Amino acid sequence: MNIKKKIRLIVSLTIIFIPFFCFALNIREEIKERKIPTYLIENNSYISLKSLLKILGAEDSWGRVEDRVFIKHQDMEIKFKVNSTQVFIDKKVEYLAVPVKEVEGEILIPVDDFSNILSGVSVASRISKEPSFKEEKIVAKSKNKSFIILIDPGHGGSDNGATGYYGLKEKDVNLDIAKRMKEYLKKELKGNTGVKIYMTREEDVYISLPERVQMAKDINADVFFSIHTNSSLTMRPDADGFETYYSGIKEELVFLPSSPPGEVLDEEVKGDTSLSRILEDLNTTSAVDESRILADFVQERLAERLLTPDRGTKRRGFYVLRYTPMPAILTEIGFLCNPNVELNLRDAEVRQAIAESLAKGLLDYLKFRDVI
Repeated sequence: MNIKKKIRLIVSLTIIFIPFFCFALNIREEIKERKIPTYLIENNSYISLKSLLKILGAEDSWGRVEDRVFIKHQDMEIKFKVNSTQVFIDKKVEYLAVPVKEVEGEILIPVDDFSNILSGVSVASRISKEPSFKEEKIVAKSKNKSFIILIDPGHGGSDNGATGYYGLKEKDVNLDIAKRMKEYLKKELKGNTGVKIYMTREEDVYISLPERVQMAKDINADVFFSIHTNSSLTMRPDADGFETYYSGIKEELVFLPSSPPGEVLDEEVKGDTSLSRILEDLNTTSAVDESRILADFVQERLAERLLTPDRGTKRRGFYVLRYTPMPAILTEIGFLCNPNVELNLRDAEVRQAIAESLAKGLLDYLKFRDVI
């Protein structure tokens, strides 16, 4: 399914009208007929949110913002919160005997209560209504304020990053593509003074990971966009493809841990009680969710232009993703250890195409967030 379509459904909750015959939902019968697994928690039966969406036929018309879940089922709106007993059916509020739960990342729905609430619903007879509460624009700022983008060309100076068989250095590829991306964004955003673009480096200099994170904080960036070129630990010449990473957790430290020369990207801080860590678990909050959405946009745009394998979007605890408080992604545009990829990355036209794809993915996100 098209990522953009799915994401827009997640946040905008655009009402989709599909002709169906009237029917009453009976979750218990659907569970029995479809042999859907149930989970017993404190003597209450639950099904996963995924199973409920399948029963409702709403797998492509739902979304989550922080702890709130939105479902568009034909012309009916269902809204509820994790750990809450309230369920909104359009503007009417219903109450569950036990709350919706989340266990190991899986949202679980109480079977009996939801079945009772939805059993009398005649879906086709409902009329469209405005949402009873509006979706919050958590990340995007007002159009009257600046939206700040920080582009981060990975490595630099004494840190070459990966090096190809023919001597091409990752730091140079990253910087060139980042500059091209910035110029393309400036051209596309011409006349739009509400978006400002910065770079962590614009020349061949070494900047530590903590310094990059601190720069993002200092300028109050709204998006952190890191550009890298991949490699394999064993320098496999057949390694191929592009991928985009986002962090599954965000942490804020009173003092950022230092990073050794060589830019260890996936750094973990262990035994650092002296650093006075303040852990902010943001697995279900906007910064992480927005990072994933941005990563999806960028990966989709890269897939349109690159002929190499699409390795998808992935969660990973890279330093610059984990410690930046704003939405942040890190894209790996290709494997320098692959001689064919290295030769392609020497081509200015290829670099320009990659830069434009990255920029278009970011622009898609800005449009999605009503920034532009």
